[in-house]
This record gives sequence, structure tokens and C-alpha cells, in this order.
Amino acid sequence: METGERTPIFTNTYTTSEETDKQTYRSIRFVWRVAVFLLGAGFLGYLVYWFIRMLQWSALSGRPIYTESLFWICLSGFSIYGFLIVREILAPQLFARRQTKRKIELYGATEITIDAAFYADGAAFHNRASDARLELGYSAVHRLTETKDLFLIRTQQKQLIALSKDGFDGTDIPGFRTFMDQKCPNAKRRWKKAD
Repeated sequence: METGERTPIFTNTYTTSEETDKQTYRSIRFVWRVAVFLLGAGFLGYLVYWFIRMLQWSALSGRPIYTESLFWICLSGFSIYGFLIVREILAPQLFARRQTKRKIELYGATEITIDAAFYADGAAFHNRASDARLELGYSAVHRLTETKDLFLIRTQQKQLIALSKDGFDGTDIPGFRTFMDQKCPNAKRRWKKAD
């Protein structure tokens, strides 16, 4: 793909930050986080149901329930679920710190800047810190995701490209969504509601 002579339809300049790294992580882990919350809520609901049934059985039969065993089972369930919740709350911050450390090791800076240009037949990306370039055909796009501040493009080769919404030069965001919908009809997408 020759980029020198063509005029891009959209251009974007994105400089990474800790906040955008957190948004990227949350987007990547979205399905896992939902699964953790749903499974945990189901498990806790089952524990509460079981606890109530044990109390009913004890009241009807006149036999004592083994409160110590029941206490430890419930405590274990709540502890495991609490750990998963705390882990999912803290995980984006830990990911952002690891990314910052990685950027310092690779580029000697805490932030890197990516320039992107979108053409009729593909997109071109340039990492200013490493001077690396990537040419991408739209057929290689596997998933499109939008967060509060970013557009995330994932390729079939598991590459992740982030674009800042503020990095578009006067471009309307709905126009970029429509453009990507037309160019990547087979890609899975999770857009935010229209602005």
C-alpha cells in the first residue's frame, strides 16, 4: 500500500496515557469482567438460598444446624468473590503501571505517539518513538471497540491499535464510525451510543 501520494480520508494522532491504558484494558477484559460478576452473583445467590433452606430445615425438623460449617462455607464463598471483585477493580491500574514500565524499557519515555491515516483501501500507522510503520488492509480488522476516549482496532493477528477521539483533526466521530462500518463489514463491533 503506497501512502506517499494519496490523501487520507481521516487522520489521527494518539499519545498514550495511564487513563487510556486503563480504558484499553477494560475493553479487552470486558467479557471476562461480566462473566466474573454474573457467576459470582449466581454463586452468592445460591449460598444465600442454601443458608435459608438450612434454617428452614432446622426449624421444621427441630435438629440443630451445623453453624460452624455453614459459616466457613459462606465465608469462603464471599472471600473468593470479594477477591475476584477487588482484582477486577485494581487490574486496570496494575495494567497501566506495567504498560508505563514497558514503555520506559522499550522507548525510554512514559508516553508514545502514534500517527494514523485512513485511506479508501487501507490504513497506515506510524509509531514515532520506534519509527515503526504498519500498513493495514480493512479486511484484516477483526474487532472494533469504542470507549469513552478511544477507538480500538484489533486485527486477526491479535494486534491492538488505539486511536484517541481527540486526535482526529476536526472529524465528527459518527462519521468515523460510519466509515469503519462500511470498510469493515465483517468485523465485530461494540460502538458507544451515538453522540
